[in-house]
Amino acid sequence: MTDASPARDLPADLQEQVERLRSAEIAVALLTYNNAATVPAVAEVARAGLERHFPGVQAALINADAGSSDGTPELLAAGGLPAVLARHDAPMTERAAVPFHGVPGRGGALRLAFGIAQRLGVRALVVLEAEVTSMTDEWIARLVRPVWEEKADLVAPAYARHRYDGTITNLLLAPLIRALYGRRLRQPLPGSQALSARLLEHLLLHPRWTWPGRDITDLWIVGTAIADGFVVWEAWLGRRRVESRTRTTDLPTMVAQTLGAVFSVMDRHQDLWLEVRSSEPVPALGEPAVPSADPMTVDVERMIGAFRQGLSDLGPIWEHILGPDTLADVLALDAADVTRFRFPDDLWARVVYDFALGHHYGVVHRDHLLRSLVPLYLGRTAAFVTATRRRDAAGTEALLEAVGAAFERQKPYLVERWR
Repeated sequence: MTDASPARDLPADLQEQVERLRSAEIAVALLTYNNAATVPAVAEVARAGLERHFPGVQAALINADAGSSDGTPELLAAGGLPAVLARHDAPMTERAAVPFHGVPGRGGALRLAFGIAQRLGVRALVVLEAEVTSMTDEWIARLVRPVWEEKADLVAPAYARHRYDGTITNLLLAPLIRALYGRRLRQPLPGSQALSARLLEHLLLHPRWTWPGRDITDLWIVGTAIADGFVVWEAWLGRRRVESRTRTTDLPTMVAQTLGAVFSVMDRHQDLWLEVRSSEPVPALGEPAVPSADPMTVDVERMIGAFRQGLSDLGPIWEHILGPDTLADVLALDAADVTRFRFPDDLWARVVYDFALGHHYGVVHRDHLLRSLVPLYLGRTAAFVTATRRRDAAGTEALLEAVGAAFERQKPYLVERWR
């Protein structure tokens, strides 16, 4: 490590903690904010996983806390792993808002954890979510192993889900990231992830790491790792269960936060994606899990109703965002019969790309733009539910693959209008 490394700039109290530990080969990073109810169990699973799967390896825990008032850091200090406890300043606007993906100031927390990990000289850093209560020690092995064996630089999770869970990811985020960056990631907004020492160094020295927000940093890390030639893997981890009193369930807020992060990265780092053509799957560890097709009640009528309401109320906004042909095709969708409602994949891709273009050119207030996508998203989700009700898991997977292929097919539409 050179003296110019950003890790040398740690505050004095953190330097002292790092010097007491001296070094670690694997570090576990937990980014926290009032997670006392769940974080001890997460830390214990991490300790047990390292002990079982990496016996004799020197390990450490890194806690980047956003100012918890419930004793979260103290609980981690009393855990079974040698710990570095760090406090980072989260923007007050994020503390006041309801977090969606992780702690407020996630970008700053990640940078702080990365710097500590580099200072410890780790070979692998695994970032875990303090609110995920379904974690097992096998998760640690699957995330860390490809990095430890020097096969991967970034390992993202892939979860076993019901086909109607995570539709923001499956119908919006995953196909968009696939088309932008050319990798077919199941969970492109990872939360949990593992990183190699050389990727940590690259990111910490990168002149463009200026992200303060929640999701933006994660997406920038994924895009940068792919664009700069690092090896990206997936690890199949099983079911993901989150227990949190702070994550929002408000759909417009979820869409605005998630998609706003993607559009922001697209806007500021077009060099990461403009020239990418086609896509490929990434290597994976663990047994792939097709989407569960178990019976689930979904209120398609309500979603179609929201889509119809959007057609009625949001026309003046959509006229500024959607291209004339795209808008005409949306208005021509037949929402009268719920059982026969269809929303073609290529039209959906053009809709999302028009929203990206509208965000890029600032055609309307960005928060209004992002939230006005929700009725269209609900219509597309309703069409997906209707199309898959009589299909098995493999048939559902085929339809999701078709969505991703449509986003790739329509990417020239985006690129031609972006430049």
